[in-house]
Amino acid sequence: MKKRVLFSAITIIAILLLLEFSARVLEMAFFKKISSYPARPGWQTEFFKSFLDWHEPDPDLLWRFRANLDNPLIKTNSSYLLCNEISAKKDKTVFRILLLGDSSPVGIGLKSRHQAFGELTRYFLETEYAGIKNFELVNAAVSGYTSEQIVRFLELHGWQYQPDLIVLYCGNNDASISGNLSDRQLLENEKLKGLRQFFSPLALYRVMKNFLIIGKDTGSLATGSLKVRVSAEEYAENLKIIADQCQEHNCPLVILKPPVPLLWPAGLQFKVFLNGGDYGKVIFPEPMLAILGSPLKYCLDRRRFQEIYGRGDIFTRNVYLSAYDDSLAPLTAISRYRELLRSDSGNAVILNNLGVSYWQNNQYADADHYLKLARNRFIQLHKNNLDIMAASAGSPFLFNIGIDLLSSADRGETLLADTAGAPYHYLDSALQADYFSLRIKREYWRKIDALSGQKNITVTDLPVIFALHGGERLFIDHCHPTAEGHRLIAEALKGAIKNANYIH
Repeated sequence: MKKRVLFSAITIIAILLLLEFSARVLEMAFFKKISSYPARPGWQTEFFKSFLDWHEPDPDLLWRFRANLDNPLIKTNSSYLLCNEISAKKDKTVFRILLLGDSSPVGIGLKSRHQAFGELTRYFLETEYAGIKNFELVNAAVSGYTSEQIVRFLELHGWQYQPDLIVLYCGNNDASISGNLSDRQLLENEKLKGLRQFFSPLALYRVMKNFLIIGKDTGSLATGSLKVRVSAEEYAENLKIIADQCQEHNCPLVILKPPVPLLWPAGLQFKVFLNGGDYGKVIFPEPMLAILGSPLKYCLDRRRFQEIYGRGDIFTRNVYLSAYDDSLAPLTAISRYRELLRSDSGNAVILNNLGVSYWQNNQYADADHYLKLARNRFIQLHKNNLDIMAASAGSPFLFNIGIDLLSSADRGETLLADTAGAPYHYLDSALQADYFSLRIKREYWRKIDALSGQKNITVTDLPVIFALHGGERLFIDHCHPTAEGHRLIAEALKGAIKNANYIH
């Protein structure tokens, strides 16, 4: 019996050695290029792992806050959460809220964490229910998180805090481009990282992996095609997972539908990271570099910027300053671009820049003509290419047309209240096509709306509330609310909790 086992073991080892030798020969002959294909975790993953020195890598969630931070905005405990130390056990008089989300619940852009809607909600509830209940906020929001990371956090850590209510605010990061892997793929790869590292020295493993890559889609890897971090369908799946887990734990869920501004310049936000500076230089995929490096002018109204943002925070100012500028006076620029069109009449960038130059000279009708020609030319060039990169590259043309229409009417943002009007149509279309800004899209909103009315689930429509109480002026930048915006969210959240009788 022992001889049979020994013989079998020797035979298996011999076969494996033969396969490994064959794999090495095969790899050297055929797979050298594919085997050396670099891993691309996505630029946002690399960026957020060290963002402002507040974050660090996390083996399960890609990144997280560092433990025991303490500054005016960020205060974390030993469990990397934005709160004081929290015991897993809680007193019967305590009502514990678990806040899940991205940088908006963190309070990015505010002067103090006490202005963030989570802290404000806790304060409002303590005032409302003084002497009846004590309230604890477990703020598990993290800058840059998508619904994929939030679901995983909830499964790994969230339920240990025995929440009485979960509040969810996310979606702006989901609808953005980072690399050629989705967040779901990145997180799956993270799970298997140890196993892959163990087998990576084996040529047999590498060859088998390359066969799988070829079978899936070598073309997309070779061309560097990019994916949205979380598709609308994946977003819906994640919302359902969170909702189902809340039902299983008999825990109410309040979903805050994120509001977003229309006047943020579409397609421009990531350009600030091209050349380093205050935020460091990040490595973009080649298709993104080609678009962000384009010398495309924008209709950026400094007067409107000051009316909405005042001086604006440093990031908002730097995004505006990162826009291409030919440094020519409007009339000189008009002459220059008209001259260029004589030899290149179908160039969408030249047509756009001529239109923006007319806009800068307050010639809004001429600007409209050339901006729309630029948009039409871009559509003709990309009529057979319907991917998100083409959509994102086309979003600035829509934005410029919308701003020109606002300027010609000279009625500021009041025109945006007319959702059937042309300025709203163009600016909203620019938002929906813009995957270079961290702004949620309408199709993601619909996934949130689909959960409305289900037992123990409340959906709070913040876009409607913001539209009624200040609109564009309630944003610090592309998605983060002002202090007044956070106060409105806190009031709405307190009202939703109270009206649903979630506190007993």
